Amino acid sequence: MASTISKVTQLDKEMRLKVKNLEQVKESLPEFLREQKKEMLAKKQLESKKEIENRKKEIEQSISTAKKNADKRLSDSLTKIEKYYDSHKDEWVEKIYDQIIKNYMGK
Repeated sequence: MASTISKVTQLDKEMRLKVKNLEQVKESLPEFLREQKKEMLAKKQLESKKEIENRKKEIEQSISTAKKNADKRLSDSLTKIEKYYDSHKDEWVEKIYDQIIKNYMGK
């Protein structure tokens, strides 16, 4: 009987110690959760910042490509306009001159 009581007493001590340890874990749980939340938030912010930077680079590259294309089209258009002007300027000058002379002469 004494052996059973001793075993029960020992088991009771062990269980009290386990309960005490669990209570300590329970008390530290809110702090642990706050720290985990902070870490997760920091990680998410870092991921978001990287994603924003990547997207920004993509947009800048897209804008740069669009600008180069627009500059090329502008240059091509100016070249066509200059060629058209050069090929028709004498004709235009002559027409303008003739019109002025006609108006001056009253014709």
